[in-house]
Amino acid sequence: MTPLVTLLETSARVAPGLLTADAWDLVRRVPVCCADPAHPQLAALRSAGVDVTVLAELAEVPWSDEPGGCPLGPVRSVATAAGASEVVWLPEPAGAWPGPTAAVDAHLRAHATGEPRDGVRLLAGTHDLPGARLLDVVAVMDRLRSPGGCPWDAEQTHLSLAPYLLEEAYEAYQALEDANPADLREELGDVLMQVVFHARVAEDATDGPVDAGGGRFDVDEVAAGLASKLVRRHPHVFGDVDVAGADEVVTNWEAIKKAEKGRRSVTEGVPLTQPALSLAAKLQKRARKAGLPADLVVTAAPNPAGATRGPGAPPADADLAAVVASYAGADKLDEHGVGELLFAVVALAAAAGVDPEVALRARARAFRDLLSAAEESAHTDGVEPAEQDAAGWRTRWSPAGS
Repeated sequence: MTPLVTLLETSARVAPGLLTADAWDLVRRVPVCCADPAHPQLAALRSAGVDVTVLAELAEVPWSDEPGGCPLGPVRSVATAAGASEVVWLPEPAGAWPGPTAAVDAHLRAHATGEPRDGVRLLAGTHDLPGARLLDVVAVMDRLRSPGGCPWDAEQTHLSLAPYLLEEAYEAYQALEDANPADLREELGDVLMQVVFHARVAEDATDGPVDAGGGRFDVDEVAAGLASKLVRRHPHVFGDVDVAGADEVVTNWEAIKKAEKGRRSVTEGVPLTQPALSLAAKLQKRARKAGLPADLVVTAAPNPAGATRGPGAPPADADLAAVVASYAGADKLDEHGVGELLFAVVALAAAAGVDPEVALRARARAFRDLLSAAEESAHTDGVEPAEQDAAGWRTRWSPAGS
């Protein structure tokens, strides 16, 4: 009777020896063999009393795809010599770098299914947990940045990679707008690559760990920090806090975040490098949540340069100004109207020789300074800024800088 060959598939993402009950039962009953003397499972199996025969010579044979080209004969001979009706073959773990036995494994897998076919079957010896493929990404990046890897990847720094982080995020956003799931999956992968890339660059830092004031950390610290943050900021899931709905979740999140960061101003933590329009929107949103009266949001900010349009500056286009005025004076603005208004403002700025991005960024920064100053004034008076009434805000709001 021809012995059955069972390919025992294992994963490089699971520690050696952590096999399923069926796998352990099988390797203890029948002969086991492999072609790689450095197979990750060898030490674990042998320490458990399982004898493994290494057929190193199989790795040197150029196996073909023709019938009979698979190394079944030498493998079955191990079972025959032991008087067994079945033999286990250990292919390289899934997710590992292709090694000297890759050709052997490929030929055997071509014959294998869950059920015996042509005298070969496949048995899962380990099972990956959800997210296990992330370990592959980390391993690939480590290979690229290590000696003998990619010279381009090896010379990158946080600053040299910064443009790609923005670019990949924008491309993912584009896939969202296009409602294209296939593109979104790919672009999210590119964003993930940037996260892993930066973590690997940080791992190579030579100025000590972050906790000691240096710049060194690794991807595990990034993941651990994220997991810990998610648990802390979801006490209604991982603790005993009750919430009435999503709005209360957001309120709790902001309160926990404020306590963690020790921030005195709602403007802290707002990245000033984001596009001017989103910067202005973010600052205004935080100001409203802090209780700043709506009319103070649009109070003219001081012009530190005291600049005015010079006599040589081109006059603003009257038609464009009229468009802006008509939309700005509308009783109600919908999405279309807001889009038209913003588009007209950009055109108006161009007619005046002004870069709208620079102008709006400057205005947003001025607003941030006003808001921070008003908050600091409240702190000085022993008042929590978000707890003061409209009169308190007006008293401390000083657009003239006085």
